[in-house]
Amino acid sequence: MKKSVIFTVISFVFFTTKAQKWERISSEDGTIPLTWKTTQQTASLVVDIDNDGIDEFVMAGRGETPAIIYFKFDRAIGWREFAVEKELLSIEAGGTAYDIDNDGDKDLVFGGDYRSNKIWWWENPAPYYNPNVPWKRNEIKNEGQTQHHDLVFADFKQIGKAQLAFWNQGAKTLFIATIPTFPRTDKWIFEPVFLTDEKNKNIEGCVAADVDGDGYKDLVAGNYWFKYADGKFKAIQVGATAGRVEAAKFRAGKKMQLLFSSGDNNGKLMLYECSGNAEISTNWKGRDLIGRELIHAHTLETADINDDGNLDVFCAEMIRWDEKSITDENPNAEAFILYGDGKGGFTKTIFQKGVDFHEGRVADIDGDGDLDIISKSYTWHAPHLEIWLQNSTNQRQPIINKILNDRIGLELYSLRDFLKIDVPATLLYVKNLGITEVEVAGTYGMKTEDFKTELDKAGLKPYSTLLDFNLFRDSLDKVVATCKALGVKYAGTSWIPHLGNKFEREDADKAIKIFNKAGEILAKEGIRFFYHCHGYEFKPSDEGTLFDYMVQKTNAENVSYECDVYWAFHAGQDPALLLKKHKGRFMALHIKDMKNGQETGELSGGTPLTSDVAVGTGQLNFQKILRAAIQTGVKFYYIEDENAEVKQHLPISLRYLRSLK
Repeated sequence: MKKSVIFTVISFVFFTTKAQKWERISSEDGTIPLTWKTTQQTASLVVDIDNDGIDEFVMAGRGETPAIIYFKFDRAIGWREFAVEKELLSIEAGGTAYDIDNDGDKDLVFGGDYRSNKIWWWENPAPYYNPNVPWKRNEIKNEGQTQHHDLVFADFKQIGKAQLAFWNQGAKTLFIATIPTFPRTDKWIFEPVFLTDEKNKNIEGCVAADVDGDGYKDLVAGNYWFKYADGKFKAIQVGATAGRVEAAKFRAGKKMQLLFSSGDNNGKLMLYECSGNAEISTNWKGRDLIGRELIHAHTLETADINDDGNLDVFCAEMIRWDEKSITDENPNAEAFILYGDGKGGFTKTIFQKGVDFHEGRVADIDGDGDLDIISKSYTWHAPHLEIWLQNSTNQRQPIINKILNDRIGLELYSLRDFLKIDVPATLLYVKNLGITEVEVAGTYGMKTEDFKTELDKAGLKPYSTLLDFNLFRDSLDKVVATCKALGVKYAGTSWIPHLGNKFEREDADKAIKIFNKAGEILAKEGIRFFYHCHGYEFKPSDEGTLFDYMVQKTNAENVSYECDVYWAFHAGQDPALLLKKHKGRFMALHIKDMKNGQETGELSGGTPLTSDVAVGTGQLNFQKILRAAIQTGVKFYYIEDENAEVKQHLPISLRYLRSLK
C-alpha cells in the first residue's frame, strides 16, 4: 500500500503559482522495493527500455553488486526491480541510452570512473526481460585515460549515422566516436574534439541540441557549444563555468537558450540567451535564475512540469558528496522548480528542502500522463531512492498506435499532381493504403458533388475542408454550400493574406474579426470553423507569439485550430508544447516531417517542397507530438506531404505511425 504524503510547492515573494500535490514513495518505507546494497549510487537514466511508451528508471553504482538495476512500474503488481549488470564495476555519472545495434530498442551506455578507462554498452534483451538475468555487456573503450562523466549520442557530423560524444576527464578531452558498422566486434575510433585547460580538468555536462536553428544537432558540452562545419568542430564559449547543462527554448525564437548549474562544484544557475550570431561568444548574455550560489547542484532538468505548454526548470542541490564523510556537508539543500511563462520569465518555487538530489530526474515514471520527480542520492542515506508522483490526472499514457491505427488520415492536397490527372485512380490508391479519413483542399476541376461521389466510390470519408481565406470574409454562403456538398462539418483556411514575410498584429486583428464572425455564422449551420497555422503567426509578442494572441482573442465556442506540426516547428515552436498550451483548441493535426538541415526558427511560412520527408525520418519527435495531441483532444490526424516523392514516402510514414506506442 502506498504511503500518501502531500507536498505543496512554496512560492517566493512577488510570485504566485497554483499548489501542486505530490505523493511521495520511498525505499525507506518500502513503497519502492530497493534491494541493492551499494552506498555509492553514481548514475541514473530515464529511458523507455521495453518500448511500451512508459519510461523506466535506471540506477548505476559502484562498490557493491549489482552495478546496474532499473525499476518498472506495473499497474497490476506495482514496482519491479530488474538487474542489468550483476558484476562489480566502477561506473561514473552521466550515462546515456541509444539503439546502438539498430534493432529497434534502446541500449544502455555508461563510462568508468576515476579508476577505469572503459566505456561499456549493454544490449537490450527485448522482448525477453527477466529480473534475474543480466544484459550482455560490450566494450566501447578500453584504453587511454580514466573517468567519463557525461556521454551523449547524435549525428553531430551530419553523416546520417550517430556518433557518441563523451568527456574523458583523465585526458582533459572531449572525444567523439562514430558507431561502427558492427558495434559488438569492430573497434570504435575516437577523435578529440576539444582539450580543456588545467583549470577545467574536471569539466562535465554533455547534451545534443540544434543551438542555432540550422536543422542539425549541435554538441553542447561544458560551457561550450560546438559548431560542426568544414569537417571540424568550432568551440564557442558560453559563460565562465561548467557543470550540468541543458539546451531548451523558454521563449519563441530561432536559437536555443543554454542553462548551466554548478554540478560537482558551487555556482549560480545561469541562463544564457543569444542576440545575433550564435558563434560569437560575446553575443551570449547570462542571468542568474536563483539569486544565490548553489551547492553541488548536480540535478538539472527541463520539462513542462505543470502541463501548461511552457518549459520549466528543475534544479536541485546535494546534501552529501564525499563518500568518506559521515556528516551532511549541506544539510539545508534545496530543490527548485522554476515555472516558465513561455516568454523567458520564471516563477521561482522551492520544491523540497533537506533532500539530496544527485542526477535527479523528471519523467512520467508511472505512465499516468503527468511528470513525476525522482530523487537519487549519491551517498546520502544510500542505498536510497525517492519518487514524488504528480497525480494530477487519472489517465494512462496513451498507446498511440492502438488509438490512432485506424484514424490516420490524409490531406488530399498531398496527391494534387495525381488528382489533376486521374481522380478515381488516385482516391483508390489512398484507400488501398488503408486510409479512410481525408481532408479535402480543392476538387481538381470537378464539381463538388461529383468529387464527393468519387470519394464515396473509393470508400473515403471527408471530415474537413480547407478553403480560400476570402470565402470566409466575403462568401460564407459558398462555404456552407461546399461543406454540405462534401458532407463535412469542419471548414477552415490555411493562409492569412499579408505583405511579404511581415505578418503583424494588424494582420492578426483583421483575421480575428473575420474568424469570429465566420465561426458564429457557420455554427448556426452546424459547421465548425478552424484555422490552419502556417508558421508566420509565431512572431514574438507580449502574449508570447501572435498565434497565442489569435487563440486568446478568438471565440473558443466557434473557432478551432489545425496544428500543422511542420510549420509550427519551422517557426521554432515545440508542437507538443503548443498543443498543451492551447488545450482543446486544436481539432486536427497535419502530420508532416522536415528533413535534417532545413533551418528552423523562420517566420516565412515557406520551405522547399523537398524539405518534406517521410514521417519519422526527419527532425520532429512524433511520439511526443501525438501523445500530446491525444491527451489534448485532437480529433483528426492527417498526413500531409508536399514532396514530389509522396508516393514513396506514404508507405514509410504509415508504417512508422502504426508502430508507435
